[in-house]
Amino acid sequence: MNSSQKTVCIACLLLLSACASSSDPASSWSRSYLAPQDEVIDAVVDVLEDEHYLVDVNRASGRISAEPSRAGASGRANLVVRVEPRKGRMAVGVQTRSGAQFSERAGNTAEAQVLEFLHELDLRLQGNRE
Repeated sequence: MNSSQKTVCIACLLLLSACASSSDPASSWSRSYLAPQDEVIDAVVDVLEDEHYLVDVNRASGRISAEPSRAGASGRANLVVRVEPRKGRMAVGVQTRSGAQFSERAGNTAEAQVLEFLHELDLRLQGNRE
């Protein structure tokens, strides 16, 4: 292999590693929908209630707090969901809450719960997702 081929291979490897390292797992904890804010908030609340969460909604701020009900509390994370307009769409972001701390990163169990919630939300708002 000559030096120009080695240079190309190294450049490709650097590009691939940059792409792999830039994928932030927390970025998968958000969605964007082409739907009115009230429709998105209603869908968020419906999904959370179906998943046995007790829900507190502040429609003015677009903030939805959810904690597991006793019936569904087995290891479920507390969630904070924000629904806010962004570039003509409704952005939905999810964080987990532990005590007074908020995090977009959590253990595998919490991540699975968040992804399950977002999947169900996608199904409810099907056709409205970006």
